[in-house]
Amino acid sequence: MDRSIQDNPYRPAALELRGWGYRHAYRNHFAVKDLSLSIPAGQRVLLLGASGIGKSTILEGVAGLLGDHAPQSGQDQVEDDEGGVTQGQVLIDGNPAVSSRGRVGLVLQDPDAQAIFQRLGDNVAFGPENMGLPREEIWPRVQRAMAEVGLADLQLTRSTMHLSGGQMQRLALAGALAMQPGLLLLDEPTANLDPVGVDQIVGAVRKVLDRQGSTMILVEHRAGPWMDMIDRVIVLGLGEVEDSTGGSGAATYRKTVIMADGSPQEVFTDPGLDLASLGIWVPEAYRSARDSLPELGGSRVRSGQSDPGRDDHPVLLAAQDLAVGRQGKAVAEHIDLEFRAGQITALVGANGAGKSTLAMTLAGLLEPVAGSVLAQDRLLRGLQGQMPAEPEPIRWTSSQLAARIAYVFQNPEHQFARGTVLDEVKLAPIRTGMSEDRAQARALELLDRFRLRQYAHANPYTLSGGEKRRLTVASALAAAPQMLILDEPTFGQDRNTWVSMAQLIADLRDQGACIILVTHDRELVQALDARLVEMTPPGAQKAVWPVSESDLQARQKTVAARLTVTPMDQRDEPVKPASRSQYIASINPAFRLIGAFLAALPLLISLDPVSATTALILEFLMLGAAGFTPLRVVRSTWPIFLGAPGSALAIILYGKSGGATFWQWGMIHITQRSLDLALATALRILAIGIPAIITVLGIDATDLADAFSQVLHLPDRFVYGGLAGMRLFTVLKDDWSALTASRRSRGLGDENRFKAFMPQAFALLVLSIRRSTTLATAMEARGFGGSTPRTHARVSQIRPRDAGFLLICLAVPAISLTLAALTGSIAFFGN
Repeated sequence: MDRSIQDNPYRPAALELRGWGYRHAYRNHFAVKDLSLSIPAGQRVLLLGASGIGKSTILEGVAGLLGDHAPQSGQDQVEDDEGGVTQGQVLIDGNPAVSSRGRVGLVLQDPDAQAIFQRLGDNVAFGPENMGLPREEIWPRVQRAMAEVGLADLQLTRSTMHLSGGQMQRLALAGALAMQPGLLLLDEPTANLDPVGVDQIVGAVRKVLDRQGSTMILVEHRAGPWMDMIDRVIVLGLGEVEDSTGGSGAATYRKTVIMADGSPQEVFTDPGLDLASLGIWVPEAYRSARDSLPELGGSRVRSGQSDPGRDDHPVLLAAQDLAVGRQGKAVAEHIDLEFRAGQITALVGANGAGKSTLAMTLAGLLEPVAGSVLAQDRLLRGLQGQMPAEPEPIRWTSSQLAARIAYVFQNPEHQFARGTVLDEVKLAPIRTGMSEDRAQARALELLDRFRLRQYAHANPYTLSGGEKRRLTVASALAAAPQMLILDEPTFGQDRNTWVSMAQLIADLRDQGACIILVTHDRELVQALDARLVEMTPPGAQKAVWPVSESDLQARQKTVAARLTVTPMDQRDEPVKPASRSQYIASINPAFRLIGAFLAALPLLISLDPVSATTALILEFLMLGAAGFTPLRVVRSTWPIFLGAPGSALAIILYGKSGGATFWQWGMIHITQRSLDLALATALRILAIGIPAIITVLGIDATDLADAFSQVLHLPDRFVYGGLAGMRLFTVLKDDWSALTASRRSRGLGDENRFKAFMPQAFALLVLSIRRSTTLATAMEARGFGGSTPRTHARVSQIRPRDAGFLLICLAVPAISLTLAALTGSIAFFGN
């Protein structure tokens, strides 16, 4: 081994699995069972196998994230606190994996699940902090890791909300690289990236492996771009083993077996190994005739049938001077496109270009920013149901939409609306007017076609990723729509499921359906002879994906349009101030929160106009000295200026009576006492609310968490777990919007809001639980919750001005209550 690697204190790690297996909680079968494997330090391994074989489970086990401890001597299996069952051992350099966090870096497939904090730099620093590194070492590591993945020109304070999907995945990789792991685990890190993003991720990993010499295990269906750095290929499969230990008679169980193990040349050129039957994609450099994809039956180009772009294929949908975007901000404008029956159109472009936004607008799920999407006569008539009165799909009822245009979302779980697989497929036909018997027959037919019949009464959430994808397509087809829009239909598919999906799309096209694909899958586009709609930023010189010179002429014929989109990468983002007041912004976040309580809580002692008026005058004077004008105070705290008069009015009409009576009618009794009480209440609400809002407004959640941990010494699990949960809320907001759009596309959008709310809220609850689980996995993969004392990359400082701030906040109620007591107007709350 190279001496520079030997001298590296973060040396490559050796891995050994000894009869290891894991059964997830509440599952009947082991995801992985009886797997034995040894990987020496510094080796770079590609782990292959069909979807559902357990590759992700293996990576999580190696990262020490499954099981609390391994079985002890004399134990075959051990159950963990969450109900999962572990067998065998996973050893990193001879030590149990659960005690080796920090030696292992894991990058998951979903980049959103790995963004723990709002700011880029904080996400990358999280792993080194959990490893207990000195503060002076953390930021140099962060900057080097971000440079290695191509994010060096982004500010450390930039929000993760403003990153494209490719940038998010590079950020996740930077977070793992900053730990300088001896073993790097990559779980399909490029599955959802455009070709440029793939090149960036592969290049970043190559650079780090060349410098550090880390051991690597890669799980990736399409491994072509990685092959020049792969030393060893391991192919997994399933085998049956006879077990006679269970009493009378022998039983069989499935175990994970190694079907092939060797160099890329040995594995991919082995004539006795049928990789296609195992669902394995053979990299292009090693492909032979037997590895080529099968002919897609009915292809118009191959069979010599008529060109689907000809005029004898009617237009179903047309975009006229269309502008698409979200929240009224266009990402692409002046779009003029026609979509015909029997035609496949692929929307292609870089991550974040707006492909899904355009697709959802065409599907009637997003309002156009400008221009229009118009259904033509054949699509308007439809096959069943009431004909829409308007030609724009966005104006249709949910049932009318579901009968004509089906949309398959990228995340299958956004679409689930029923408790069983069968009911999921029956939903759209029933909502569009089909009888129960016909819907049942239609659903069973589709389940047979998609090889899901055995799961008819299973919950959709329990299916594997590939099965969920097939279920969403089956559910979309159940109402026999004339248009089908698929967002990344081959995402994460192995070779066999990919072929099945591609064949299905070809068959639907040949039956006259109009299909729109949102995809980065070049092979899918080529296999289906799809026409292209390219979405590129202004001035882009490179194509969406490279083509060979021989393909150039064919490519020019298939490009239907090139749409210019707004630039996705804005490199400069102003740092959001912690307060409009420089003085308040300079106060430690924990002291700002404590000061808000000190300024507000003592005022609850009395309910009188004198103390409240005094407090308000002092607050406006002090806030003015801090840089707040009276107008800015009102604009920053406007909710309490609405709430205070409302509360006062209620007390005037229904408060305690006493003194002179001004008006009485039924239960309404306006007296001098009710007026005095109403005035005191309104002033008190303002006096309490203004400092509470102004002092807390603008605090960065990460800074507050650092202050809670370093200043108040609250437990890190509570503080940073809560902080990660706060970021999760922003993701769930997007989930809610996607669920709303999905229910409309499924024919459920016409229900009254109360009836529709509970099922949608339940779906969001399921998503939140699943996202929380993934987020917890990502945090643990960065060493969170380990035994090493945690350090902090950012110092939460306490300065004399912080103590002075608390005294100022306490002075407001102290002066106000003292003055009320001296004037004899103090009235203790409740009297």
